[in-house]
Amino acid sequence: MIQTGLIGEGIAGSLTPALHEAEAEAQGLACRYLRMDTATPKFRGQTLKDLLDDAQARGFAGVNVTHPYKNQAADLMDMLSDAARDLGAVNTVLFKGSKRVGHNTDFTGFGRAFAAGLGDADKNNVVLFGAGGAGGAVALALLDGGVKRLRIVDPQPGKARFLVDRIQALRPAASLIAKESFEQDCVKNVCGVVNATPLGMDGHPGMAIDPEWLPRAAWAADIVYFPLETEFLARARASGLRVMTGQGMAVHQAAEAFTHFTGRPADPARMATTFEKLCAGRQGANESKFYDNR
Repeated sequence: MIQTGLIGEGIAGSLTPALHEAEAEAQGLACRYLRMDTATPKFRGQTLKDLLDDAQARGFAGVNVTHPYKNQAADLMDMLSDAARDLGAVNTVLFKGSKRVGHNTDFTGFGRAFAAGLGDADKNNVVLFGAGGAGGAVALALLDGGVKRLRIVDPQPGKARFLVDRIQALRPAASLIAKESFEQDCVKNVCGVVNATPLGMDGHPGMAIDPEWLPRAAWAADIVYFPLETEFLARARASGLRVMTGQGMAVHQAAEAFTHFTGRPADPARMATTFEKLCAGRQGANESKFYDNR
């Protein structure tokens, strides 16, 4: 039995456990994927270190880590992948005996989703909303995916500037700008925008910006995957904009994490089909508002 899990806050509706368990079953593996939700009484008050220690002691192959622990997780690893070290954020932890190895599958997950969904789109001038753990991974993936000029916006003082400085050191030739307010001026003449904030998730209503502010030829992407059609994307689509949902990132980051945990290649196409079935099932049961903040 392969044991894995997800550590985060407010993750009761995460699709990750079902995705991993379904892929394991399809490959003839027995897998148990647990939620360790610090918003629930069972895990409330436990630190990330406590939860990692417990999972490792119980023989877990590894765990995924989500909001709000990705940056903290990087400081608790013995070894880091290149992407995790570059970004200072970990969302996948492997237990290797007494050691912990941290990876960042958000980076590769968004990169693959972006190439598949918007690979042919205009990438000259893009705005990214959100400079947290996921935002950093998305920013680096956007630049590696061909974005020429990237503006990073986050209202928390100093957060966008910190991320811009970090990414600039990694990609010295990149054109980067930091801003601290979600305002119409920051999307003037853009070709695309990406939401990497919690806005749009269950319990986090609202939008970083009004899609009506965007040029009609622009595209809009969201890393939130449930609801799959966030208010931001729904209004962008209604305005005639090309959109990319959070499904691709969710599937690709989960597929890579599965491979790390099991040592077997995952089938992203099969996992995408599973994801779509899970979403349809939740909607049919009138449970359409839940999320996993990667």
